[in-house]
Amino acid sequence: MRLIQKQLPWLLSALFLFTLGCKKKEEDPQQPAQTSLSTFIPTSVDFTSVTLKGSISTVGDGGITDHGFVWGETASPDLNSAGKHSLGAKTEAGAFEHAVTGLTAGKTYHVRAYATDAQGTVYGEDKTFSTTNSPTITEFTPTEAGQGDTITIKGTNFNATTAETSIKFGTTAATSIISVAETEIKVVVPAGVTEGVNKITATIKGLEAASTTDFTYLGGLWTQKKDFGGVARTEAVSFTIGTKGYIGLGRSGSASSTALDDLWEYDATNDVWTQKANYSGGKRSLSISFVINGVAFVGLGGDVDGKGKKDFWQYNSTTNQWSKIADFAGDSPNGSEWSFSLGGKGYVIRPAASELWEIDTGVWSKKNNLPMAGADFVFVLNNVAYLVKANEKVWKYNAVADTWSSLKEFPGKVILGGMVLDGKGYVASSSDDGYIFWEYTPATDIWAKKQGLANRVGTPLYSEAFVVGDKIYIREGGTLRASVWEFDPTK
Repeated sequence: MRLIQKQLPWLLSALFLFTLGCKKKEEDPQQPAQTSLSTFIPTSVDFTSVTLKGSISTVGDGGITDHGFVWGETASPDLNSAGKHSLGAKTEAGAFEHAVTGLTAGKTYHVRAYATDAQGTVYGEDKTFSTTNSPTITEFTPTEAGQGDTITIKGTNFNATTAETSIKFGTTAATSIISVAETEIKVVVPAGVTEGVNKITATIKGLEAASTTDFTYLGGLWTQKKDFGGVARTEAVSFTIGTKGYIGLGRSGSASSTALDDLWEYDATNDVWTQKANYSGGKRSLSISFVINGVAFVGLGGDVDGKGKKDFWQYNSTTNQWSKIADFAGDSPNGSEWSFSLGGKGYVIRPAASELWEIDTGVWSKKNNLPMAGADFVFVLNNVAYLVKANEKVWKYNAVADTWSSLKEFPGKVILGGMVLDGKGYVASSSDDGYIFWEYTPATDIWAKKQGLANRVGTPLYSEAFVVGDKIYIREGGTLRASVWEFDPTK
């Protein structure tokens, strides 16, 4: 009894404190639940765009009044950051995303998902992403080309489809993009590009990259026509009479015994080859030709035994007949001769001897010697003959005065003889120049590059050429090829 009495005060005190604690706990209201969420790693990162992703784990009491993303170039972006996108209220947990555009290429960004409820705004983790660097053009090949040629552009960050890629040559857009890879684009040069130097511009998903070096657009257009009607050959002869072109003679193999005597006429309007009367002088290669008053003159060259011939024959296209004229008065030819007509007279150049011979009304006479040793080709413009040799000055011949005068140096390496069209001279140069076609303007004494034969022919060596109307026609040289190409310098 005494023990209970002694412990009673302590028991009463403990009971009082327990009762007070229970009442206090019952009186405290429960704290409301707050929204929780996560920021995921962004996807589809590009030059100026990205897809941001996040997810609501729990929805706070009272619901979510707003959610979305905030981003910027500094860590832990918030609602005051420059980048923000609201997706509005949300009633339940789950993933959400947003595609952002208008970013700066080559930048690193921070992003956080956010959600606002009755308790305030909460953020997900800070995630970073870097936009792709802008595309660049480092080089392109070839640096000179014309309509229809394929250009390979090298660079960085070409990560797009052909539909997302556009190419311009100067101000002219390409209409055919062959392929696009991370570091390479293949594109076809369009028509209508300004002749001369232009910049190449690539636009990848809206971002533009321009070449630091110039692309040179070469005017003119090559179009393949019907193959030559006869057998493939080399060392043949060609000329034009009226609206028809002609190719004949030559040889079908490497030996002189394969010499030919056939003649073929080309109708450019209908793209048709027709065989005409055989050459009356017999089978011949390395002959020369010129035309006076609509009559073709063909002679010299070597026969099936390889012997040099001095005879000349004239061809009348109206009657389709050959008739003999006076033999050449100079020494026997060696196959290096050139010819042209000027002022109703015919001329033969013997480069090895630096000789010039003239035939007038059937009579041969020797004129002043050439001003240089050898010659690669000759053409006539405005009653003036131009004698050209690779890497040497061009010389023009005044037939009335029988004098030569020098001009600027020819810039190419010659293979194919000269042709004349609309008051300008044309010549194809060798593979060292990419088979470039050269155009000569006599008024300015300037040579300009036109679109070449690269990727079109095996070689212009031993080719034949003639002019019909306002276009040039070339048969691809060699005993294995018979393709014919038409060149329009106005395209």
